[in-house]
Amino acid sequence: MLNAQEVLIDCGNQQLKNYSEKYYAVISNRHTKAIDTLDLPFFDDFSKSFIYPDSTKWIDKFAYINKDYAVNPISMGAASLDAIDNFGAVYTHLPSLSSSIADYLTSAPINLGLSVADSLYLSFYYQAGGNGNSPEVRDSLVLQFKSPSTDWKSVWNAPGGEAMDTFKLALIPIIDPTYLVKGFQFRLLNYASISSNYEPSWVSNTDIWNIDFVKLDKNRSWDDTLANDVAFIKDFGSKLIGWEAVPWNHFKDYTGNIVNDSITFTYKSTYGVDVMNVNRRVIITDIYGDTPTYSMLEDNENIEPLQTIEYTRAIPYNFTSNTEDSARFLLKGYLKIDGAEDLSIYRWNDTSYYYQDFNNYYAYDDGSAERGYGISGQGTAYSSLACKFTPLKADILKGVYIYFNQTLNEANRKYFYLTIWSDNDGIPGDTIFQKIGVKPYYSDQTNGFLYYSLDTSIYIDTTFYIGWIKTTDDMLNCGYDLNNDAGSKVFYNVSGEWQASAYNGAMMIRPVFGYAKSRAVYKPEIVKSEYDIYPNPASDYVKILSEIPPKFVAIYDATGRLVRQFNGREDVFVGDLEQGTYFIRPVSEASSFKTKKILILR
Repeated sequence: MLNAQEVLIDCGNQQLKNYSEKYYAVISNRHTKAIDTLDLPFFDDFSKSFIYPDSTKWIDKFAYINKDYAVNPISMGAASLDAIDNFGAVYTHLPSLSSSIADYLTSAPINLGLSVADSLYLSFYYQAGGNGNSPEVRDSLVLQFKSPSTDWKSVWNAPGGEAMDTFKLALIPIIDPTYLVKGFQFRLLNYASISSNYEPSWVSNTDIWNIDFVKLDKNRSWDDTLANDVAFIKDFGSKLIGWEAVPWNHFKDYTGNIVNDSITFTYKSTYGVDVMNVNRRVIITDIYGDTPTYSMLEDNENIEPLQTIEYTRAIPYNFTSNTEDSARFLLKGYLKIDGAEDLSIYRWNDTSYYYQDFNNYYAYDDGSAERGYGISGQGTAYSSLACKFTPLKADILKGVYIYFNQTLNEANRKYFYLTIWSDNDGIPGDTIFQKIGVKPYYSDQTNGFLYYSLDTSIYIDTTFYIGWIKTTDDMLNCGYDLNNDAGSKVFYNVSGEWQASAYNGAMMIRPVFGYAKSRAVYKPEIVKSEYDIYPNPASDYVKILSEIPPKFVAIYDATGRLVRQFNGREDVFVGDLEQGTYFIRPVSEASSFKTKKILILR
């Protein structure tokens, strides 16, 4: 049975790591201001903050605030508790066969100097897993209370073991006089465990709990189970057909149309009885240039109780700007409900922001990795992974951004050959370029991608493929976006034949183009090197006869398992291999070799 395979696994959070480095560099240079005791109502649906919890309401930075992990959220944005710390690294203290505390989400002190008769309730919605890894039975989500005179005490918990695609409500009364004081605090924490899989390069983020719509207030009851709000649950997303981003200079010169002529509002009502009239609005602003702002302000529709609406509206906007090298446009959506004064604490979730960026790269992904993707298993050393791109115009390929997920103890930091292939009737063809001695590492850029430059600027005027040949059986663990589907663009090669990926998502790899002033640049000629295997059939030794000796040569058996690797200039002993058919693949930085068969006889 073939052990080699493409795998899709749970992942860490490079974006959190990079953001935290900047965040802590800033706060380390100033005194942290003490948070005053908060008055009721306490509310947060995490639509206002980004990456970290709102520091005016929460005192720690362990929870990850995002729009990607939650499925069908109460409103856009959620707090995720998981198995990675506030710098984006996998916790090293977590066990694999039991659970231990991982993240905290701790409120600031709150004034609860009230009586039991004031009917105080704390509520929140929670979801196990969502788009992330689901907690096991041994894992759990725990709620704890604390007063100035007491330690933390657990008052509620939810066990893992069940993947959830909806949110459940937790509604907890506060009736113990110990907590009805000024300075009351509550916190949510998760018990997590790391993967017990034997592949170290797979061990990454796990056991995710998504939290939404946290509310603490008086004059509530057991019947207070609805949020009574209308809110966005998804932003507009890219208006480019098939792309999240393309180079600005390519877009400006392209004579075809890749702009969607509409946008989609996705929002929901959590009212249980009332029908609400919603006014939908859109404003598109040229951030870098001076193109006049576009607006659509009058579009009304009723929404029924507990209804979710996906409404597509024609927006004839074509992204024009007087900027030269890059452009940015803000797509801002509003939901307005007349006469809803009691919704003022929810106002942040009535607005949606999406930035349509045009820089110097192509992207299928939205910049957030919900999974990790790669080739793993015995015999996958020197296997290939490639992503297909067809640029809008001819230009110089300068390099590539890649988003690699962090794994426990950096187990995926293995050398690979950065490789570019030509197109061969819809699959990768001959090698155009290869760079050796490359490793995954973790960028200092806010968006989490790292940049690999090419040794030579390469002129690209048609479809090409970019990816890597890895040098070990370990998975390199590349970021994989589940919100966009470019799975048809991904191919892998383990035993000499390219195969299409079976997954639906977007590999987080972004080719970067320069701004060619003329076409007087280097266009690589593909050097197709022929070679002979001597002898073939063989019984003891084989040798590669080639005018240009390859860097190394790999021999695979019929299942794709690597059985030999040797220097291209030396004879290699095959006398201990079983009789049968094998595949030989030479690899070089400057030449393209075909995979050939060799027969071993006894």
